[in-house]
Amino acid sequence: MIEITGVMIQYFKSCKRELWFYAHRINMNYDNEDIALGKLIHEKSYSRENKEIKFDNMAFDFVKKTNNLTIFEVKKSRKLVEPAKYQLYFYLWNMKNSGIDAKGVLVYPDERKRESVELTDEISREMKIIIKEIKKIISLKTPPKSIIKPYCKKCSYYELCMV
Repeated sequence: MIEITGVMIQYFKSCKRELWFYAHRINMNYDNEDIALGKLIHEKSYSRENKEIKFDNMAFDFVKKTNNLTIFEVKKSRKLVEPAKYQLYFYLWNMKNSGIDAKGVLVYPDERKRESVELTDEISREMKIIIKEIKKIISLKTPPKSIIKPYCKKCSYYELCMV
């Protein structure tokens, strides 16, 4: 059984077809300029922080512990805010289920913006439904039909998807 990850949650919210490709290890990211730029921003931003903190089946961009634990997720831009929020909700939900209260912050270094993300009871209930739906999607024999969205042309799966 495939373990559900934050990236899968993000893809579920942005593109179910991309989720299916990712879950089946069909990776088209090898030469995508947007992905390379995102990785560079991630590497260069917050260089003093410990990065890629792994906990269970999650990898946080970085965390800080003051009065409480804060999980930070670094993104290139705010073009796909909802999927990014849900990735962070997934992390917060898993932490809560492990008995750890945490807060979340989405960070957009190039835009010099931050957005606090808080897990609510409603989102917690929704997360259970999303995970069930992801399991259904990845169990399909073929990917879901493509749905053309404004950001498709920048997707690393674009050529595969539109064939």
